[in-house]
Amino acid sequence: MTLERLMTEAQLLDDAQLEMLGEMAEALRAPCQVRVDPSSDLAGGKFSDYFLNRLKIHHATSEEKFKKASFEYAFIAAARYSGVSANKTKSQTFQGADAAVDGVRWSLKTEASAKISKSTIGVSKFSEARWIRDCETPSDFARECVPRFLRHLDEYDRIATLRAFSMGPELVRYELIEIPKSLLVRVADLGEDDFTPRTKNGGSSALVRDSSGIAFKVVLDGSVEKVTLSRLPVKRCRFHSSWTVPTIPEIEE
Repeated sequence: MTLERLMTEAQLLDDAQLEMLGEMAEALRAPCQVRVDPSSDLAGGKFSDYFLNRLKIHHATSEEKFKKASFEYAFIAAARYSGVSANKTKSQTFQGADAAVDGVRWSLKTEASAKISKSTIGVSKFSEARWIRDCETPSDFARECVPRFLRHLDEYDRIATLRAFSMGPELVRYELIEIPKSLLVRVADLGEDDFTPRTKNGGSSALVRDSSGIAFKVVLDGSVEKVTLSRLPVKRCRFHSSWTVPTIPEIEE
């Protein structure tokens, strides 16, 4: 898109459309804080530039933080802009990889709760788990969870989560963090004794440990039949980039 073509297109817009275009232009020009790990093989250069501008445009018209679908499309578009091949790899209901970048399969997650922790990561939906309903004892949970968890991990090569923090009424900070698979595969060490008895909602949980102590917690949520992860230490994950962008203020009722 050249400036000349943009001016031609702008002449065809109505007043409301011009107003929105002006809001987006102002948002794109707004100063932002950006930090990129110079050793990142993902977020450097053009990827960071493009992703930042996606965030700016999004928040020019919304105070709502990026959700998973928005993250997926921005991730793929930023990768393409950086000069590599990238495509979406699944439907909304498929549990495998979300995107493929130069043949590398990525699982993409988001975290944006009001109580988000700076030191630990949570994954609200690691995978669906209808099989939870058939488990009655810790032995059942161990027998079903461990192999299914590891098979799910085999469906992709790398895992990234976009974490969003409110930094006051008109700022949002996003962090792009990679969760190492080498940490998650420690689920293979879980046994019957690690799982709690079946809860009232039909689920269970287990603490995953390694030489450093507790690595993270696996929760088998029977109420919604899904596997969630919590207490993943940020310091044991890989930081790729962060962007702090302005957003429109929340509309008061």
